[in-house]
Amino acid sequence: MYQKYTIGELAKILGVTTETIRHYERKKLIKPVHDQETGYRYYNTWDLHMLLRARCYLGFGFSAEQTAAILQNNDLNKLDLLLEQQEMILQEKILYNMNILKKIRKNRQLIRDILNDHSMLSIRERPGIYRIDTQKCYTISLEQDELLELKQFCQSVPFIFSTALFPQENLKNKNKEFYFGVGIEEEFASLLNIECSKYIKYYPPTLCLYMCIPSRSGKFLNYEVLKPAFGYMKKHNLILNGDIITQIVWMSKPENEYFNWHNIWIPIK
Repeated sequence: MYQKYTIGELAKILGVTTETIRHYERKKLIKPVHDQETGYRYYNTWDLHMLLRARCYLGFGFSAEQTAAILQNNDLNKLDLLLEQQEMILQEKILYNMNILKKIRKNRQLIRDILNDHSMLSIRERPGIYRIDTQKCYTISLEQDELLELKQFCQSVPFIFSTALFPQENLKNKNKEFYFGVGIEEEFASLLNIECSKYIKYYPPTLCLYMCIPSRSGKFLNYEVLKPAFGYMKKHNLILNGDIITQIVWMSKPENEYFNWHNIWIPIK
């Protein structure tokens, strides 16, 4: 005869609440014996280990329903297949979370650039970037299919960032129009199946003059902010070699105005 335990005793052994045990019962993970005379539910030592096994499967990420089905099935081949499928799901989640961790670290590095040397100019390689426009200057005017592609692109949070683009052609022609948009670094694009399209443009890694500047809604972003960089380029015989891209690293609105910091990548040769 197996030793019997009350729900309170079993909960204490497992380190859970009695409500948790009742939840397991409702999900059919365990089936206690009801004493007709006392009306109490009792559990034996087998129930204890069945619940431990159930909690392992739940810890693997299976639902309560899946766990109940596993516990009620004797097919080891089927269990192995389920575990293989769960293994693949977890591998994908780990890969995704590792990339989020990498993105957080990159964001911290960009913030440290602002904190430590925002007034300094330096030569760096810009990472490859995929980018889609949201507006010309401060006006959104997009076709329906362009809006649909933008909507899909914006689902790539938390890997995307806001970005301004100053076309090289506009600089040559003294055209002051620029474009705001959304970007994602190349190393995260493959994870999210981002590719070039009619509206998504790819900017490959390139050597750049790098700088950080503050901006705010009360003072529109314009080409004037690039003057220190152009002065540096003239002094060091550097030539503009492509479109200028900014990456907005930080935004806030403490009161009635928006503030942000741009990291600016100016392609050079």
